[in-house]
Amino acid sequence: MSTRLRVVVDRDECFSFGRCVEALPSVFVWDDEAKPVIQPFDSDVVALDALREAVESCPRMALSLIDDGRTVAP
Repeated sequence: MSTRLRVVVDRDECFSFGRCVEALPSVFVWDDEAKPVIQPFDSDVVALDALREAVESCPRMALSLIDDGRTVAP
């Protein structure tokens, strides 16, 4: 897995449903505005499938999973 794996949150699209936080609480946490923020994570420890599932769980498609500059989810 790439060390350049990252998750991006479109805060304008996020309606705070929380499915990402429920799916992967080690990566997604709430901030003071009830929006998810990404905690630093080791891409060798957090499975790509788990990240993809959390990103794709967003009903607003407010999350993107980026690997080496390429969007891999949603």
